[in-house]
Amino acid sequence: MNVPRSSWTISSRYVTIINKLFQGLSPAQISPGQDERRFWQELLSLEPDHAFLTRLLSTLPKDECLTSRKLVLHALFTVCIVFAADRKGIEETRAHAVLTLSIMLRTVLAKNLAGWEVMEIFANRVNEADRVFMEFVGMIADVLGDADAPEALRHQVLQLAVVFTCSISQLSPGAYFLRRDLFPCIAKVITSPDTQRFTFEALLLSVLANFHKSDAAKLNPYLQRIRDTQDTELMRKICWAAGFALDAAVKAYQEISDDSIPTFAKSVGALFTSLLPDRALAMQPLDPPREFLKTQPIEATVSLLPVFEFLFFNPLFAQVLVEMTLPKPPDSKHNALVPPLAYNILSLSSYVLTHASSSASPRMLAYANLALNTLLVMSENAHIMPFFCKPASSKEAIRLCRQRLPLLPVPAPTRAPICALLDCCVLWLRHNLHKRLEVYTFTTCIWTCHRVIWYLQKERMRLEYDWLELWKAVVDLLGFLSGKLDSLMTTGGIERLVQEAIRLLDLALRRADLFLPTPTAVHEFIYEIIRSSAVIRKQTVLLESLGQPMSVDRGASLRSDSASKALSRILSTAAYYEGKLESAGTRSAKDAFRTVSKDIEQNGLHSAHDADDTDPPKRAEDVVSFIRVACADGLALMS
Repeated sequence: MNVPRSSWTISSRYVTIINKLFQGLSPAQISPGQDERRFWQELLSLEPDHAFLTRLLSTLPKDECLTSRKLVLHALFTVCIVFAADRKGIEETRAHAVLTLSIMLRTVLAKNLAGWEVMEIFANRVNEADRVFMEFVGMIADVLGDADAPEALRHQVLQLAVVFTCSISQLSPGAYFLRRDLFPCIAKVITSPDTQRFTFEALLLSVLANFHKSDAAKLNPYLQRIRDTQDTELMRKICWAAGFALDAAVKAYQEISDDSIPTFAKSVGALFTSLLPDRALAMQPLDPPREFLKTQPIEATVSLLPVFEFLFFNPLFAQVLVEMTLPKPPDSKHNALVPPLAYNILSLSSYVLTHASSSASPRMLAYANLALNTLLVMSENAHIMPFFCKPASSKEAIRLCRQRLPLLPVPAPTRAPICALLDCCVLWLRHNLHKRLEVYTFTTCIWTCHRVIWYLQKERMRLEYDWLELWKAVVDLLGFLSGKLDSLMTTGGIERLVQEAIRLLDLALRRADLFLPTPTAVHEFIYEIIRSSAVIRKQTVLLESLGQPMSVDRGASLRSDSASKALSRILSTAAYYEGKLESAGTRSAKDAFRTVSKDIEQNGLHSAHDADDTDPPKRAEDVVSFIRVACADGLALMS
């Protein structure tokens, strides 16, 4: 390898000095007669050998980090903080100090340390941890907030903060970032024209808002800031950055398998391709091989987390999200290079939910749970739902996953975005029925569908949608639960899931004439209920076997009572129409459908309307469990 001699000399000197330090020699022993600060300054003026230092620290045993190597790790850590924080220092030296800190934190914190061990290593003694780590956090805050600091250095320090927060995860030293509120300087990085291109890294600091959220939410300044901020410019930049990240995630799925809806030109091209001798090699399978999906979704998908956090905690964010989705004038300088964030959320969710169970990966399932919780939050939002229920511009069609059979019907180009949201729920229901059932995520999916139908019937909005796909998916879920109950490997919650699915069908049945678009859609729904009556009847036995007769949980008792009444209403309606079919002596499905349709047209829909239809409670919950995946993917992005 032809390397210039000067490069070899610098690298060799850096490696020599670092090796001597880790052999236990002091600066005075390495450079006799030289001032210690001068020694460190000269070391940090050298270009760090990234590969060498990473390899050295990665191979250090954990016990040596806590004993024989502790002093040098502590010295290098504290010295780098001092030089990185020096505003009068040489830019190159400051950059090298930040890079060294980043390598140290990434490698040492990967050794499965306890919180006190992290303090012991980097602060030398636990009782010195407050001083050392607050100096570290202070350096990060000062550099990020320093408008005069070089952009490259601010970017480096921002990435350093991400490396630390994602590496430390929920360990106690992470609490030092709660003592110094970095939200103002993060917001400054996001909104400043000079550094707004670093917005994506800044979004990852939302991981801080999840630090011990369940037991220290009131003490977390980042969570309070997310709740309270009225900075709409900050929110627009977050939407902009997340939109690009999620668009990249969607394209990553599409690169595995082209699932675009065939056009005439594409169909003709496929015809000619099929005539080639090597056509078998040219054709792409509809279902991508599972090994190609193991790396999906890409790490950039973690940007969905801060979007969820803002949607969940801050009412103003939904208004900004909708504003950024509205069509722009043709000559507007704000015309997006990617679809609006709201549409990208729907598009990405369709891919994540379709393939969530493809490899039984906890990471993929965690993203599916996050995606469905985001859809649930959107369906419960008073600003998003009116917009989602309006016809969309044909220029901004929402691309949904078509990589697994059975395919969704080809959508109309101007259909309302809420149809895409319902399609995402159908995709989850279709493709994730496995013995290791994700019960909570299925329940979230049913809640989302319930909320959408409740909103539509309340607003008397007849939605043009392929409703039959949803009814079949819900009935298939109930059939799966009643048929596979004994072999399911779950953590519980099956009873609740069945109850919520029954309540969804009951609501749809009682309010069918208020939200279904045509008489034919109503007839199809009723016929599906009749056709599936055997499956629905089995839910009576299923609920009895799962029930807790002497439950002291009042909420559980009320849910059980509500579900029992809902099931009775559904079966009463099914029995009524089954009697009509028996009286008519129908011999085919076509005759049966015609008989049902005629009866509804003559007598109206036979269904009880005595249920309490007060506004349902909001079901969306915070996704605290996602933090482990967020940290891992955030750290991977900083590689």
